[in-house]
Amino acid sequence: MFWAKILIPLIMTVITKKLFYSIINKPLCLKENYKKVMIPVCGGIVFVPALFVSIVLLNLFGVRIEYQDIILLSLSLISFVGFIDDVLGDRSVRGLKGHITMLLKGKPTTGSLKALSGVLIAFFISFNVGKNNIEELIINTLLIALFTNFLNLVDLRPGRCGKTFLVISLIFLIIGKTHPHFLVLLTMTLLVYLPEDLKANVMMGDTGSNVLGMSLGISSILIFDLYGKLIILALLILLHIFAEKYSLTALIEKNKFLNYLDMLGRKGER
Repeated sequence: MFWAKILIPLIMTVITKKLFYSIINKPLCLKENYKKVMIPVCGGIVFVPALFVSIVLLNLFGVRIEYQDIILLSLSLISFVGFIDDVLGDRSVRGLKGHITMLLKGKPTTGSLKALSGVLIAFFISFNVGKNNIEELIINTLLIALFTNFLNLVDLRPGRCGKTFLVISLIFLIIGKTHPHFLVLLTMTLLVYLPEDLKANVMMGDTGSNVLGMSLGISSILIFDLYGKLIILALLILLHIFAEKYSLTALIEKNKFLNYLDMLGRKGER
């Protein structure tokens, strides 16, 4: 049934895009991109519905995706929280540190709601997937939460978040001791979605980047042993520390190779 895991999500994403993109092309969902062009900010809204229907159809074919109930519930929740931030978010508060500071001051933002929700959902996943000893529970929760936020951090230019996801998911699928089937489904969904993002017809938004980031976090706790998780966790912590002090976009633009990858496929960008 390998062909079904490839074809079904591709077809479902094409259908989902047609259904949702006419709906989100409304003033409420329109925001300025980095070029000050007004476009739909929550293009990633197609990810969860396409994944959900794909899994339902695969179930009908007798294929069950590992941890599908937990994964679908978690991705739906984090996408919903991202949608709230996309539509109602206050852009005057920046960075994870800024949103947490506002929360501690008793002035919650949609960003702080997203961060708190991300940690709680990450804990829920970690408690229900894998080992339940306290050390791995903490490590798994941090991995999922930080991966979710990291994909959010890179979603500042057309296609950047999608490319980052594709590179990391490909690495995971190549070197991993197991191959999470839901990650394959989501990768197929992203391939159909990505051209719209590269052309800047839509922004993925937190609605989508949260889903991609959390999916990488879930995949990492399924694929790697304790030492592998600790290495990835250390890298994520360093990236977050860097992002709080410096601009990832500036770093990418100064590096020829990274800038080449960042601009790849963006010729039709408006």
